[in-house]
Parts: sequence; structure tokens; C-alpha cells
Amino acid sequence: MLHEAIESIVSENKFIAGIIVFGSTARGESNEESDLDLLILWENLNVNSNKRHIYIYKAISKPLPAEKLTVMDMEYTRFLNIKKATPLLLNIIWDGVAVYDKHGKLEDFMLKVRRELESKGVIRRKDGKHYYWELPKPGCKIKLEV
Repeated sequence: MLHEAIESIVSENKFIAGIIVFGSTARGESNEESDLDLLILWENLNVNSNKRHIYIYKAISKPLPAEKLTVMDMEYTRFLNIKKATPLLLNIIWDGVAVYDKHGKLEDFMLKVRRELESKGVIRRKDGKHYYWELPKPGCKIKLEV
């Protein structure tokens, strides 16, 4: 079902350059109560930034059940050139599965970031159902050079 929905979404919305599934679905931990978390990577989208998220959400929620859908969005090239990564963005990169990639760069990029984090001593921990990041030293800044 998901792959058919993705095919429908990208065929009708040419601005979509990538779709990454993240969260419990990507980790294989989802159940009937889980939502579907998607990061939509866009390009050449000429929509006012105040209305962009609503525009994307409406496009995505047509073939997918909106009541169990969480959608985030980001410009494709900005994602590939992250300067500052929030813990949420790191989680997306760590767990994420690129289910659509117009330019074929996402999986390689995410793998490089994962390796870079590991090489710098950043560890992803799990406490029950929750995940968190452990830095090599408390408060240290990690510069990604991907």
C-alpha cells in the first residue's frame, strides 16, 4: 500500500525530490496505533513559505490516511548540505529509509552521516521506547563534514 501511495504522490507532485520514512515504521517498531512519519524533500516549489507545509500536507494526505500521518518538509539541497542538525534531524537520518529519491543521493548521504557520527563518538541510545543521543563529552559540539 505504501509504495503505491508513494508512486501516486510523486507522479502528481513534481516538486517532490525525496521522501524519507522515519520513526517507528522505519525502525520496524510500528503497531496499529502508530502514525506514519514522512520527511518530504522538495525542490522548485513556488509556494509562500507560510503556506508551504499545508500545501505539501494536502498533496501527501490524498492517498494516505491523514489521521495517522506526520509530515515534515525541507528543501532537498538543504537536507544534503546540513550545517546544524537538530536531534530530530539526526534521528531521521539515523532511522530513515528513502522510499523515493529523484536524484539518487539520499541513501549515500545518510550512510555518510551515520558513519561520521560513529567516528566522532556520538552514540544513539534507547531507554524503553525512547531514543536519545550521547555525546563523547557533555555539551561538546560535533561538526559534521559530509
